[in-house]
Amino acid sequence: MSSDNADHDLEGDDPASAVTFGPLKRALREHRYPVTTAELREQYGAAAVETPTASERFGGLLEGCEATRFREPREVRDAVLSVLSTRDGSIPDPSTKAADDWTRLRR
Repeated sequence: MSSDNADHDLEGDDPASAVTFGPLKRALREHRYPVTTAELREQYGAAAVETPTASERFGGLLEGCEATRFREPREVRDAVLSVLSTRDGSIPDPSTKAADDWTRLRR
């Protein structure tokens, strides 16, 4: 049985299946949008994002992102995955695959 706080996206070919957002995933889905990169870094910057090879600080990942404003949680997710894909070849670029919808919470 899956819970609302599932750490992983279990979508098979989904790029996020290699990345664990932990409690940050739910926080980002529940956050009020639009939001700036600076606001996200201030509020969630210390949160850990786990990859197959390392643990990264969310704020540090946002420093490497080109976007300065996000309209929905999926944009934040894709920006983080894009930054990670440039650094870690084991994480596919999210633009190559349709991403699951982070805007809906599973019930």
